[in-house]
Amino acid sequence: MPASIVLHQWEISPFCQKVARALRHKGLAFETVNYNGLLGAKVGRLSKVGKLPVLDVDGQSIQDSTRIARWLDANFPHPYPSLYPADAQQRAQVELWEDWADELLYWFEVYFRVNDPEALDEAVRMSCAGRPAVERLPIKLALRLGLRLQLNSQGLGRMQPEDVGAELLRHLDRIETVLSHSVWLVGTAKTIADIAVGSQLLEIQRTSSRLRPELQRRPYLAAWLDRVKAP
Repeated sequence: MPASIVLHQWEISPFCQKVARALRHKGLAFETVNYNGLLGAKVGRLSKVGKLPVLDVDGQSIQDSTRIARWLDANFPHPYPSLYPADAQQRAQVELWEDWADELLYWFEVYFRVNDPEALDEAVRMSCAGRPAVERLPIKLALRLGLRLQLNSQGLGRMQPEDVGAELLRHLDRIETVLSHSVWLVGTAKTIADIAVGSQLLEIQRTSSRLRPELQRRPYLAAWLDRVKAP
């Protein structure tokens, strides 16, 4: 009997998108529950740290996108497609990319989301989909304040905008260089490295018209993002 899988998510979270793409990559059917608008207050009942994603599989809850990805590979092995390579060296490379995306690249995505008025408005729109319009202003204020506090604590928020932009472009150039010699970031098949890095950049792509051209003008990167989006 197929497992009952429910993904509790925020629509605008790249980590939730990472898990959704991991589930689709493995060919697993799942339902999503969005905590849009003020429904976000209920997340504390699911997660002790107040974060999503949370994956519910037949009543068992798993938290954190990386833990979920590892759990999926352990509990849905072959013939389901793998998220992590069997080869130890390739797996180490994949995990380095995944950690880099989750712990560093994420903050660039947050920086441009909160400091680009158009991107912030789009994030608020997605965050409040299906909710009363009156919730948009408090959600926007909470997002802007909360994310800026996090950015300042992390350090990126204290840098000059032109320096942050230049550093992001250097990261994009490095990814472009890697992909100019390989279809995927590691090995010959899609892995969690592609899904983790791609999920961060795809959030930039769908909310920031300012940075979208930078993703498109790098041909290997643009083609790879299309592959990452595919199931």
